Amino acid sequence: MRAAQKSFTDDESKAELSLLNARVEEKSAEVRYTAELLERIHVRAEHSGIAVFSDANDWLGKPVVVGEKVLTLANPDDAEIQIQLPVDDAINLEPGVRVRMFLNIDPTQPLDAKLRQTSYEAEVTPDDILAFRLKASFEEGTALPRIGLKGTAKIYGNRVPLFYYLMRRPISAVRQTLGL
Repeated sequence: MRAAQKSFTDDESKAELSLLNARVEEKSAEVRYTAELLERIHVRAEHSGIAVFSDANDWLGKPVVVGEKVLTLANPDDAEIQIQLPVDDAINLEPGVRVRMFLNIDPTQPLDAKLRQTSYEAEVTPDDILAFRLKASFEEGTALPRIGLKGTAKIYGNRVPLFYYLMRRPISAVRQTLGL
């Protein structure tokens, strides 16, 4: 304002006025850009749920890259069982077979479920075991457990003769050793 008023009487101020207006525009653009960045800081989920991540302290002071997975948003009403089936124990399983989950916190009260999905390829688990990933959905009327609980799952496949049940692993070991 002062430069604009002074430009009426002083030619030097008149020349400086356009430079000052350009600086004002530049600073206004910086303010708008900073406001946009500040707006991006707020992360909003598409639906409500529980934020699941390993440890909040792991993220303190760590820079985050765009697209990096920081946490998983889980709906406690859509709980399911994730099973890591070791390759050595793998059998032919069809979706819909019965699964019983024995939670570590209460193994006397098993939870019933149905196998929903089986993976095609084995993956290395966090425990460094090559395993297939299976998912099972709880049956209607089953009280859903808290998210993140661990336990043991029993998967019911087709009936087989007792000889095959007892000798499956030794036969598999012999085949692997002899290359048959």
